[in-house]
Amino acid sequence: MKQMYILLTVLLCTAAVADAVILVYATTCVKCKSIGALYCNYGYIYQKGILCDGQRTIHSCADCQRRVGRCSFTNFIPQCNL
Repeated sequence: MKQMYILLTVLLCTAAVADAVILVYATTCVKCKSIGALYCNYGYIYQKGILCDGQRTIHSCADCQRRVGRCSFTNFIPQCNL
């Protein structure tokens, strides 16, 4: 019985973390910093923009749209383009 509760706890925590994942891209590092990003990742600038690593403001597509961003999905992962 104890193992079932541990498994249930792990599954719920995993689902909560997966639900909170959203990739945010911006055109400038200043925009990334304005949403609380810790770093600006320029790795794929030619495709999507600058990845805002560690941002703490946008957690869903609704948050993205409130910031006048476009939300899309790639491999079931939401992406916000500011």
